Order: sequence, then C-alpha cells, then structure tokens
Amino acid sequence: LARLSTCITRQMGLHFPPVRWPELTRGLAAACQDFGYTDVTSCMHWLLSSPLTKPQIQTLARHLTVGETYFFPEKRSLDVFAEHMLPALISARRGKKQQLRIWSAGCCTGEEPYSIAILLSNMLPDLAHWEVTILATDINLAFLQKAAEGVYNEWSFRTTDPAMQEKYFTRTGSGGFAILPHLKKMVQFAYCNLAGESTPLLVNDAQTMDVIFC
Repeated sequence: LARLSTCITRQMGLHFPPVRWPELTRGLAAACQDFGYTDVTSCMHWLLSSPLTKPQIQTLARHLTVGETYFFPEKRSLDVFAEHMLPALISARRGKKQQLRIWSAGCCTGEEPYSIAILLSNMLPDLAHWEVTILATDINLAFLQKAAEGVYNEWSFRTTDPAMQEKYFTRTGSGGFAILPHLKKMVQFAYCNLAGESTPLLVNDAQTMDVIFC
C-alpha cells in the first residue's frame, strides 16, 4: 500500500499519507472491480508491476479524486480575482488586444470555471468584443462529463445567493439547474493529468495564461 501510494503521488499527483490509507484502500477496492480483480492485494501487485498506463490512471482517478465543490468556491481567492486582478487586466487590455486567458486546473465538476464565467459576464458589459478563453481541466473523466453537461442540483449552490440561480440558470424538468448557454460556451473542458507529461494544447502554452486557479 505504501509503494502504491508513492506511485499514485508520482504519476497522478494525488497525496495519500498514512492517515488517509483507509480512504485509499476503499478507493482501490472499488477500482479493482473495474480492473476485473476480486482481491485487492493482487490488483495492487498488478498495478505496481509496471508504470501506470493512461487507462489505469483514468480508472484510479474515478475512484480516488474528491468531487466536493460548489459555485463560487474559495471566496477570498475569487474576491481578489474580481476586485484586483481582473480590473487591472481589463484596464490594460481595453482598446488594444482585448484578450483574457484563464485556466481552472483541477476543475472537478465545473462549478469553479462557470463561476469565473459569471464573474466575467458581470464585469465586462462589452464581453462580445473580447476574446475570452476559460480552460477547465481535470484528471477525472466522469467529473468532466458532468461539467460539460452544465446541470447542477441545489447542493452546488449552498453558499450562493438564490438570485444568482435565477439569473444565470434555468430549471430542468428533473429539478436541476442548467447554466445559460452563452456562459456554457465560454468554458472549454479537457482531460489533463497535472503530474503527467501530456497536456492539452492550450496548457502547453500555459505561460500565456493570465490567471491560473489551482
């Protein structure tokens, strides 16, 4: 278990110190079923027999990553972004090359990048005249699929003003809330293992990003 924990940290960037080994064991037990193993120890030996492959990493990510997020998370960081960084960027770019590039690295199910899209729509009345890139990446493909759908339940809004739901979302027939299409189009979702070698094309040009949320 210690060897596999080290391997997962090195190849996936997920940290499981001994205090979190029970959590790691539960996640591995679920992943082993996907790998076709009934015995967790045998599965761990198999995983350690060679460097993890991309499909193995994707399966492990589905069971080992945490999906706890909500709209407007890390309020202090977003406040600094909205009150200081973004106004400075807008002022410097307005009337010149009106471009903004933002990367949400580890976007989970999409609440953070969509929150950024909402902030931008509030602060840029001439948004249509700006070239805005919001790149959102994650190692968990299931999270990315949900993020791309853009439909959320009440739990995702637990720290936000109900008026925000009414303004930027529409109710679905199943009782969820779908983000408005023009905001949805602002975000590009892509798979990315931050500890791996291959990254999306836009991430390869990460030095041109104005802001990176991680």
